[in-house]
Amino acid sequence: MSLRYSLTGSFILFALFQMPAQACSDDSCYPTWDLKRDQLDTCNNTPFLSPANDSRINLQLLLADQHQQPLTVPTSDSYYKEQGYALVPFPVDLTEPTDTTATGNENDKNQPSPLVVLAQQLGVNADDANNLLTQTSVWEGSRCTSNNQQTAQTYLQQLAQEKELPAEERTALAQSRLAILQSCDNEPAAQTDLLPQNIHSPTGQLFASYLQGAQAFYNGDFTQSIAVFNALSLSTHPWLKETAIYMKGRIFLNTAQQNAFDEMGFPDNSKTDMASLQAAESAFNSYLTEYPKGQYAASANGLLRRVYWLMNDQSRLAQSYAYWFTHPLTDTNITANQLVQEIDNKLLLSYSDTSKIEDPQLLAIIDLMLMRRRSEDDSRPPFTLAELQSQQARFAKQPELYNYLLGAYALYVEKDADKALTILPEINTEQLLSYQAFSQQTLRGFALESKEQWQDAEQLWLKLLSKASNPLQRQQTELALAMNYERSQNIDKVFADKSPVRTPMIREILLRNIASPALLRKQITHPVSTQEHDIALFTLLFKDLTRSAYADFLKDIQLLPENTSTTPLFMGSTYATPQSLALFKWDGKNATDYQCPALTEVVQTLQNNNAHPQALNCLGEFILRQGLDDFPLNSQPDLHELGGTTTQFDGKVFSRLDGYQQVIANKQAPRTDKAYALYRAINCFAPSGYNGCGSQEIPVEKRKQWFQTLKSQFSDTPWSKQLKYYW
Repeated sequence: MSLRYSLTGSFILFALFQMPAQACSDDSCYPTWDLKRDQLDTCNNTPFLSPANDSRINLQLLLADQHQQPLTVPTSDSYYKEQGYALVPFPVDLTEPTDTTATGNENDKNQPSPLVVLAQQLGVNADDANNLLTQTSVWEGSRCTSNNQQTAQTYLQQLAQEKELPAEERTALAQSRLAILQSCDNEPAAQTDLLPQNIHSPTGQLFASYLQGAQAFYNGDFTQSIAVFNALSLSTHPWLKETAIYMKGRIFLNTAQQNAFDEMGFPDNSKTDMASLQAAESAFNSYLTEYPKGQYAASANGLLRRVYWLMNDQSRLAQSYAYWFTHPLTDTNITANQLVQEIDNKLLLSYSDTSKIEDPQLLAIIDLMLMRRRSEDDSRPPFTLAELQSQQARFAKQPELYNYLLGAYALYVEKDADKALTILPEINTEQLLSYQAFSQQTLRGFALESKEQWQDAEQLWLKLLSKASNPLQRQQTELALAMNYERSQNIDKVFADKSPVRTPMIREILLRNIASPALLRKQITHPVSTQEHDIALFTLLFKDLTRSAYADFLKDIQLLPENTSTTPLFMGSTYATPQSLALFKWDGKNATDYQCPALTEVVQTLQNNNAHPQALNCLGEFILRQGLDDFPLNSQPDLHELGGTTTQFDGKVFSRLDGYQQVIANKQAPRTDKAYALYRAINCFAPSGYNGCGSQEIPVEKRKQWFQTLKSQFSDTPWSKQLKYYW
């Protein structure tokens, strides 16, 4: 019975206790283009050891440095690209490998399963075997998870190797094992009917006893099961003996934990049977002593980790995880990603005392978590420098990692850039950068920039770019360099010939939010890609129009190709109405019963008279009908993010309400234009009472006055008749 994968194996905890991969209120992730964060955000991780990273990411970085698990982020994930991601930052679940299991071709699907073929060889009717397999249940979330086709096939393989076993007994035993695939927590009578009858040979009786013990285990009858496997553990049959010794540990573990979990799957140590748990530990250790390379060794080690977890023995649990920093992950019975998840759920998120963590790498991850900026309602005592210094002896074999933590503490907690620079070493240009070394240099760059030593930081980022050993490191460094240029008012360097900043999203963010009209025109006439050309042109025309640069718009519109692209462009928000360059071909025909000419004619009129009532209303119609009120180009990211500094594109952002108020206040405005402006201005606040046409706050009394004016002075207009409320 190959019980390599068991509920009591740690991989089940991956599914049972998996934390949400995303931290946004709508269960979606969106990038925050900032590297210097000090608060947890699972939607925005970076490839350097950071307090803001999800602990799973920091763990993966350290494992990658031990050549255990490369940290990779797929570049072809269209969903995340649609959310505005490049490679860095990245959401935590993007590091989880995609299931690439081959489905096989149609001919393979029509082939009998290996288990059915083997069953036939043992005398089981093919139809009976197929029928049993078709009905096989999947026992997720129970001890019966190992009651599967794999374990059944192992049992049948052992039967096939027993030459002295009578053929009829071999068939009966095989058929019984297949029948047990349907059996878990059934009534005892139903269970008995599944066991083979008339088994008389000594070997056959041993294999029949095994089925009895396995069935009792699956049925939760641990008393009977342990009696059977205790007897089989004294057998001279190699496979039965090894399996029985291993199964004793599983039985004790299941006995210990059967009442230990609440309905949400969380353990309560007070309800754990400690005596049975200790017996499980002893049984697994006995198995590993006798079979250090046994077929169940990986599973037994995984189950020992579960024992330590249920015992709340953080010291030994941490030791068992630390083992995998120096041993091949292929030796475990779960995937590398499942192991990372298990370590996070069982240890990193639940540690209670750092003194129990001896491994420097696990301790480092916890220390970084403790360095996060606390919320105001966090009552935990702060993580002190003295506490960090007390750990130094545990980092004896990892002194550079310890120095990194000291530097991180100085920068993130003490806000002392000078101190951080004295701790963190300068870059070694002769070596490729591990993630740890890359992290050290990243912090040095941050420290230099906090002192506004922009040129020194720039040189560091350029050195890092030359040494960056993988795409993640490169994109992070490009982002750091771009933010350096932005904050030192050298944004032109990002778009210079042979600029090292090549990531399209980084360049586009700066074009959309910071670029001057001159820089935008430069990227239009000398684009590095069609995408960047279209982003620059769209941004230029939109800002010309909404910053009241009407003369510039009439010139720049000539840059619009005759065959204007209708491809939607990402403008910084997934919630924005998709727009393309065809937006600026608006002909005014989708306005309401208020008549408007084409957009270029509206702009020409405003160029001649920027207070023209109809033109102002029609510019408002353009914004309204195209869904541009809250368009991302009307605002900028937060100051700490890429694109968050002062824009180089002058002019106040025009809003529809600005235009309507100008028309309302214009004593010379035609009656129709004023009535429509009143109607639209009032509707800006429908139905919530909040302005949906701009950022202005208009008192309710003022809106009431507009309503009364519309109803009294313009009662004969269609807009007065349509409007029944003010908000």
